[in-house]
Amino acid sequence: MDFRIELQLAEACGPLNRWFCAQAYGREMDHRTVEDREILLTHYIRSGGAEDFAKRYAQAMGTLNRWYCSEFYRREIRDPEILWHYFMKYAPAGAVGKDCRNEPTDIRGEMSVAC
Repeated sequence: MDFRIELQLAEACGPLNRWFCAQAYGREMDHRTVEDREILLTHYIRSGGAEDFAKRYAQAMGTLNRWYCSEFYRREIRDPEILWHYFMKYAPAGAVGKDCRNEPTDIRGEMSVAC
């Protein structure tokens, strides 16, 4: 199966979408009990998950991420799997669909070293 399809199916059937799907359908049950892949995929598409994934995937495969990833590995990178994993781990905070988890907590300490 194509890497992109595997990623998207994993996201659509993953715990986060299961939770949102359970909430949307008003189910009182635990989100882990939403098992129907068709319901999960339908919710994922209708709620904008597929569109968000497409934006992130395009950005991960784009020229800028490819350049940064190639610089990181010190060789040209064109493999979609490597590009995706690099993007998800190292893309700057605020990139499409990314959480702000890699921001420094106190930049003043780093600035004093530079001066």
